[in-house]
Amino acid sequence: MPIPINILTGFLGSGKTLLLKDLLKEMSGKKKIAVLMNEIGEISIDAKLLEGFSTKVFELNDGCICCSVNEDFVTVLDEVATKASPDLIVIETTGVANPMNIIYSIINPIFVIDAVITTIDAKNFLKMKDELDVAEEQLDAADVIVITKDDIATTSELTRVEDYVRAHRPNAMVFFRHAIDLSLLFGVAYPRTLNLDLAPFHSADSGGNEHHHHFEHEGVEVLRFTSNDVFELTLLQSALESLPKSVWRLKGVIHLEGQANALILNFAYGRYTLEDYSSKSDYRCDLIFIGKQIRSIQNELVAHLKTANTFSEDS
Repeated sequence: MPIPINILTGFLGSGKTLLLKDLLKEMSGKKKIAVLMNEIGEISIDAKLLEGFSTKVFELNDGCICCSVNEDFVTVLDEVATKASPDLIVIETTGVANPMNIIYSIINPIFVIDAVITTIDAKNFLKMKDELDVAEEQLDAADVIVITKDDIATTSELTRVEDYVRAHRPNAMVFFRHAIDLSLLFGVAYPRTLNLDLAPFHSADSGGNEHHHHFEHEGVEVLRFTSNDVFELTLLQSALESLPKSVWRLKGVIHLEGQANALILNFAYGRYTLEDYSSKSDYRCDLIFIGKQIRSIQNELVAHLKTANTFSEDS
Protein backbone atom coordinates (compact mmCIF):
# COMPACT_ATOMS: atom_id res chain seq x y z
CA MET A 1 0.00 0.00 0.00
CA PRO A 2 1.35 3.46 -0.84
CA ILE A 3 2.08 5.81 2.05
CA PRO A 4 -0.41 8.71 2.21
CA ILE A 5 1.05 12.22 2.26
CA ASN A 6 -0.66 15.32 3.58
CA ILE A 7 0.77 18.65 2.49
CA LEU A 8 0.13 21.19 5.25
CA THR A 9 0.36 24.74 3.93
CA GLY A 10 -0.84 28.20 4.90
CA PHE A 11 0.49 31.71 5.15
CA LEU A 12 2.96 32.90 7.79
CA GLY A 13 1.56 32.66 11.30
CA SER A 14 -1.67 30.91 10.33
CA GLY A 15 -1.20 28.07 12.84
CA LYS A 16 0.23 25.18 10.79
CA THR A 17 2.66 23.95 13.43
CA LEU A 18 0.15 24.25 16.26
CA LEU A 19 -2.36 22.23 14.23
CA LEU A 20 0.32 19.62 13.57
CA LYS A 21 1.32 19.57 17.24
CA ASP A 22 -2.29 18.88 18.26
CA LEU A 23 -2.52 16.13 15.65
CA LEU A 24 0.59 14.39 17.00
CA LYS A 25 -0.77 14.65 20.53
CA GLU A 26 -4.13 13.14 19.52
CA MET A 27 -2.64 10.40 17.33
CA SER A 28 -0.03 9.33 19.89
CA GLY A 29 -0.06 5.53 20.05
CA LYS A 30 -2.73 5.27 17.34
CA LYS A 31 -0.91 6.09 14.12
CA LYS A 32 2.76 6.39 13.20
CA ILE A 33 3.24 9.84 11.67
CA ALA A 34 6.45 11.17 10.13
CA VAL A 35 6.91 14.90 9.56
CA LEU A 36 8.98 16.57 6.85
CA MET A 37 9.37 20.21 7.82
CA ASN A 38 10.60 23.05 5.62
CA GLU A 39 11.31 26.40 7.27
CA ILE A 40 12.53 29.81 6.18
CA GLY A 41 15.84 30.86 7.67
CA GLU A 42 18.84 29.22 9.21
CA ILE A 43 17.30 27.96 12.45
CA SER A 44 14.51 25.43 12.90
CA ILE A 45 12.08 26.91 15.38
CA ASP A 46 8.89 25.12 14.37
CA ALA A 47 10.66 21.76 14.55
CA LYS A 48 11.63 22.53 18.15
CA LEU A 49 7.93 22.89 19.00
CA LEU A 50 7.40 19.25 18.01
CA GLU A 51 10.08 17.94 20.36
CA GLY A 52 8.82 15.50 22.97
CA PHE A 53 6.40 13.70 20.66
CA SER A 54 7.15 10.12 19.63
CA THR A 55 7.42 10.97 15.97
CA LYS A 56 10.21 11.30 13.43
CA VAL A 57 10.79 14.87 12.27
CA PHE A 58 12.92 15.40 9.17
CA GLU A 59 14.08 18.92 8.35
CA LEU A 60 14.82 20.47 4.97
CA ASN A 61 16.05 24.02 5.47
CA ASP A 62 18.20 24.66 2.39
CA GLY A 63 15.52 26.74 0.72
CA CYS A 64 11.80 26.84 0.12
CA ILE A 65 11.02 23.44 -1.41
CA CYS A 66 8.15 24.84 -3.42
CA CYS A 67 10.50 26.87 -5.61
CA SER A 68 13.43 24.46 -5.74
CA VAL A 69 11.97 20.97 -5.67
CA ASN A 70 15.24 19.16 -6.07
CA GLU A 71 17.23 16.01 -5.37
CA ASP A 72 17.49 16.85 -1.68
CA PHE A 73 13.72 16.89 -1.29
CA VAL A 74 13.28 13.60 -3.16
CA THR A 75 16.12 12.01 -1.17
CA VAL A 76 14.74 13.16 2.18
CA LEU A 77 11.25 11.96 1.26
CA ASP A 78 12.65 8.51 0.45
CA GLU A 79 14.57 8.62 3.73
CA VAL A 80 11.35 9.40 5.61
CA ALA A 81 9.68 6.34 4.09
CA THR A 82 12.68 4.07 4.73
CA LYS A 83 13.70 5.15 8.24
CA ALA A 84 10.31 5.87 9.76
CA SER A 85 8.05 3.35 7.95
CA PRO A 86 5.14 5.66 8.75
CA ASP A 87 1.41 5.21 8.36
CA LEU A 88 1.22 8.85 7.26
CA ILE A 89 3.66 11.56 6.16
CA VAL A 90 2.90 15.23 6.78
CA ILE A 91 4.91 17.78 4.81
CA GLU A 92 4.71 21.20 6.48
CA THR A 93 5.72 23.89 4.00
CA THR A 94 7.10 27.33 4.72
CA GLY A 95 4.54 30.06 5.21
CA VAL A 96 5.32 31.51 1.77
CA ALA A 97 5.25 28.28 -0.23
CA ASN A 98 3.04 27.53 -3.21
CA PRO A 99 2.40 23.79 -2.70
CA MET A 100 1.62 22.97 -6.33
CA ASN A 101 5.27 22.24 -7.22
CA ILE A 102 5.46 19.80 -4.32
CA ILE A 103 2.28 18.04 -5.42
CA TYR A 104 3.59 17.41 -8.91
CA SER A 105 7.00 16.27 -7.68
CA ILE A 106 5.55 13.34 -5.73
CA ILE A 107 4.95 11.10 -8.72
CA ASN A 108 6.12 7.91 -7.05
CA PRO A 109 4.19 4.65 -6.61
CA ILE A 110 5.21 4.32 -2.95
CA PHE A 111 3.40 7.58 -2.08
CA VAL A 112 -0.08 8.95 -2.64
CA ILE A 113 -1.22 12.55 -2.07
CA ASP A 114 -3.91 12.27 0.58
CA ALA A 115 -4.85 15.95 0.68
CA VAL A 116 -3.52 19.49 0.67
CA ILE A 117 -4.61 21.12 3.93
CA THR A 118 -4.45 24.92 3.98
CA THR A 119 -4.72 26.96 7.17
CA ILE A 120 -6.43 30.32 6.75
CA ASP A 121 -5.95 32.97 9.45
CA ALA A 122 -9.40 34.49 10.09
CA LYS A 123 -7.93 37.76 11.36
CA ASN A 124 -5.23 38.37 8.76
CA PHE A 125 -5.83 36.35 5.57
CA LEU A 126 -7.99 38.86 3.68
CA LYS A 127 -5.36 41.53 4.24
CA MET A 128 -2.34 39.32 3.48
CA LYS A 129 -3.75 37.96 0.22
CA ASP A 130 -3.59 41.51 -1.11
CA GLU A 131 0.05 41.78 0.01
CA LEU A 132 1.33 38.53 -1.58
CA ASP A 133 -0.08 36.34 -4.33
CA VAL A 134 1.13 33.19 -2.58
CA ALA A 135 -1.49 33.49 0.17
CA GLU A 136 -4.22 33.01 -2.43
CA GLU A 137 -2.20 30.34 -4.27
CA GLN A 138 -2.19 28.29 -1.06
CA LEU A 139 -5.96 28.60 -0.96
CA ASP A 140 -6.20 27.59 -4.65
CA ALA A 141 -4.32 24.36 -3.89
CA ALA A 142 -6.49 23.32 -0.94
CA ASP A 143 -8.55 20.15 -0.71
CA VAL A 144 -9.27 21.02 2.92
CA ILE A 145 -9.38 24.51 4.45
CA VAL A 146 -8.99 25.08 8.17
CA ILE A 147 -9.99 28.57 9.32
CA THR A 148 -7.79 29.36 12.31
CA LYS A 149 -7.90 32.10 14.98
CA ASP A 150 -11.66 31.45 15.14
CA ASP A 151 -11.43 31.70 18.93
CA ILE A 152 -10.22 35.32 18.80
CA ALA A 153 -11.77 36.59 15.55
CA THR A 154 -14.98 38.60 15.57
CA THR A 155 -18.18 37.21 14.08
CA SER A 156 -17.81 39.69 11.22
CA GLU A 157 -14.23 38.56 10.51
CA LEU A 158 -15.27 34.91 10.53
CA THR A 159 -18.21 35.52 8.22
CA ARG A 160 -16.17 37.51 5.71
CA VAL A 161 -13.31 35.02 5.53
CA GLU A 162 -15.63 32.00 5.36
CA ASP A 163 -17.66 33.59 2.55
CA TYR A 164 -14.47 34.36 0.67
CA VAL A 165 -12.90 30.89 0.90
CA ARG A 166 -16.14 29.09 0.07
CA ALA A 167 -16.65 31.27 -3.01
CA HIS A 168 -13.02 31.02 -4.06
CA ARG A 169 -12.61 27.27 -3.46
CA PRO A 170 -16.15 25.82 -3.58
CA ASN A 171 -15.09 22.16 -3.86
CA ALA A 172 -12.88 22.20 -0.77
CA MET A 173 -13.98 21.01 2.66
CA VAL A 174 -14.04 23.94 5.12
CA PHE A 175 -13.62 23.56 8.88
CA PHE A 176 -13.16 25.93 11.82
CA ARG A 177 -10.07 25.15 13.87
CA HIS A 178 -11.76 25.00 17.26
CA ALA A 179 -14.75 22.95 16.10
CA ILE A 180 -13.05 20.06 14.35
CA ASP A 181 -12.16 16.45 14.92
CA LEU A 182 -8.58 16.14 13.67
CA SER A 183 -9.31 12.63 12.43
CA LEU A 184 -11.41 14.29 9.70
CA LEU A 185 -8.36 16.15 8.41
CA PHE A 186 -5.39 13.85 8.07
CA GLY A 187 -5.16 10.53 6.25
CA VAL A 188 -8.73 10.46 4.97
CA ALA A 189 -8.05 10.40 1.19
CA TYR A 190 -9.80 13.45 -0.14
CA PRO A 191 -9.87 12.87 -3.90
CA ARG A 192 -7.35 14.79 -6.00
CA THR A 193 -6.86 14.35 -9.74
CA LEU A 194 -3.48 15.41 -11.07
CA ASN A 195 -3.34 17.00 -14.52
CA LEU A 196 0.28 16.62 -15.56
CA ASP A 197 -0.23 19.10 -18.40
CA LEU A 198 -0.64 21.77 -15.71
CA ALA A 199 2.49 20.78 -13.78
CA PRO A 200 4.74 23.78 -13.01
CA PHE A 201 7.75 23.95 -15.31
CA HIS A 202 11.29 23.78 -13.97
CA SER A 203 14.18 24.08 -16.37
CA ALA A 204 17.65 22.84 -15.58
CA ASP A 205 18.94 25.49 -17.99
CA SER A 206 17.36 28.45 -16.26
CA GLY A 207 20.65 29.76 -14.98
CA GLY A 208 19.87 28.86 -11.38
CA ASN A 209 16.83 31.10 -11.21
CA GLU A 210 14.72 28.25 -9.90
CA HIS A 211 16.65 28.63 -6.65
CA HIS A 212 15.74 32.30 -6.23
CA HIS A 213 12.94 32.31 -3.71
CA HIS A 214 9.74 33.58 -5.27
CA PHE A 215 8.86 35.29 -2.00
CA GLU A 216 11.96 37.48 -2.27
CA HIS A 217 10.63 38.82 -5.55
CA GLU A 218 7.47 39.83 -3.69
CA GLY A 219 9.45 41.76 -1.09
CA VAL A 220 9.39 39.20 1.74
CA GLU A 221 12.70 39.30 3.57
CA VAL A 222 14.28 37.23 6.34
CA LEU A 223 16.72 38.47 8.97
CA ARG A 224 18.56 36.52 11.63
CA PHE A 225 19.63 38.18 14.88
CA THR A 226 21.91 36.45 17.41
CA SER A 227 23.29 37.85 20.66
CA ASN A 228 23.86 37.10 24.33
CA ASP A 229 21.07 39.44 25.39
CA VAL A 230 18.81 38.56 28.32
CA PHE A 231 15.37 40.20 28.33
CA GLU A 232 13.05 41.50 31.02
CA LEU A 233 9.52 40.19 30.41
CA THR A 234 7.49 43.40 30.65
CA LEU A 235 10.04 45.30 28.53
CA LEU A 236 9.97 42.48 25.98
CA GLN A 237 6.17 42.54 25.88
CA SER A 238 6.27 46.27 25.21
CA ALA A 239 8.88 45.84 22.46
CA LEU A 240 6.86 43.10 20.76
CA GLU A 241 3.63 45.10 20.92
CA SER A 242 5.29 48.06 19.20
CA LEU A 243 7.17 46.25 16.43
CA PRO A 244 6.69 47.77 12.96
CA LYS A 245 3.67 46.37 11.07
CA SER A 246 6.06 45.23 8.32
CA VAL A 247 7.33 42.50 10.71
CA TRP A 248 4.85 39.67 10.22
CA ARG A 249 6.70 36.91 12.08
CA LEU A 250 9.40 36.75 14.72
CA LYS A 251 10.44 33.41 16.12
CA GLY A 252 13.40 31.90 17.88
CA VAL A 253 15.11 31.21 21.19
CA ILE A 254 15.45 33.81 23.95
CA HIS A 255 16.42 34.05 27.61
CA LEU A 256 14.41 35.97 30.20
CA GLU A 257 15.78 37.51 33.36
CA GLY A 258 15.40 35.10 36.27
CA GLN A 259 14.70 32.07 34.07
CA ALA A 260 17.22 29.23 34.05
CA ASN A 261 16.11 27.73 30.74
CA ALA A 262 15.70 29.26 27.34
CA LEU A 263 12.26 29.94 25.88
CA ILE A 264 10.87 29.65 22.37
CA LEU A 265 9.34 32.94 21.23
CA ASN A 266 6.68 32.72 18.54
CA PHE A 267 5.27 36.07 17.36
CA ALA A 268 2.75 36.71 14.57
CA TYR A 269 0.89 39.92 13.75
CA GLY A 270 1.05 41.39 17.22
CA ARG A 271 0.35 38.18 19.18
CA TYR A 272 3.03 35.99 20.74
CA THR A 273 3.62 32.88 22.84
CA LEU A 274 6.54 31.77 25.00
CA GLU A 275 7.27 28.08 25.56
CA ASP A 276 9.90 26.31 27.63
CA TYR A 277 12.92 25.11 25.70
CA SER A 278 15.33 22.93 27.66
CA SER A 279 17.82 22.22 24.88
CA LYS A 280 21.04 24.17 24.61
CA SER A 281 21.53 27.06 22.20
CA ASP A 282 24.76 28.70 21.05
CA TYR A 283 23.27 32.10 21.89
CA ARG A 284 20.97 33.48 24.56
CA CYS A 285 19.04 35.16 21.76
CA ASP A 286 18.67 33.59 18.31
CA LEU A 287 15.76 35.03 16.33
CA ILE A 288 14.39 35.09 12.80
CA PHE A 289 12.47 38.15 11.60
CA ILE A 290 10.19 37.68 8.56
CA GLY A 291 8.38 40.56 6.91
CA LYS A 292 7.93 42.94 4.01
CA GLN A 293 11.15 44.74 2.98
CA ILE A 294 12.59 44.68 6.50
CA ARG A 295 16.29 44.58 5.62
CA SER A 296 16.28 48.36 5.16
CA ILE A 297 15.27 48.76 8.83
CA GLN A 298 17.49 46.00 10.23
CA ASN A 299 19.41 48.32 12.57
CA GLU A 300 16.19 49.89 13.85
CA LEU A 301 14.68 46.44 14.51
CA VAL A 302 17.72 45.30 16.50
CA ALA A 303 17.83 48.55 18.49
CA HIS A 304 14.09 48.25 19.16
CA LEU A 305 14.48 44.71 20.48
CA LYS A 306 17.44 45.68 22.63
CA THR A 307 15.27 48.12 24.57
CA ALA A 308 14.08 45.00 26.42
CA ASN A 309 17.63 43.88 27.18
CA THR A 310 18.80 43.74 30.80
CA PHE A 311 22.20 42.10 30.36
CA SER A 312 24.53 41.41 27.46
CA GLU A 313 27.91 39.77 27.06
CA ASP A 314 28.28 41.35 23.62
CA SER A 315 31.23 43.64 23.39
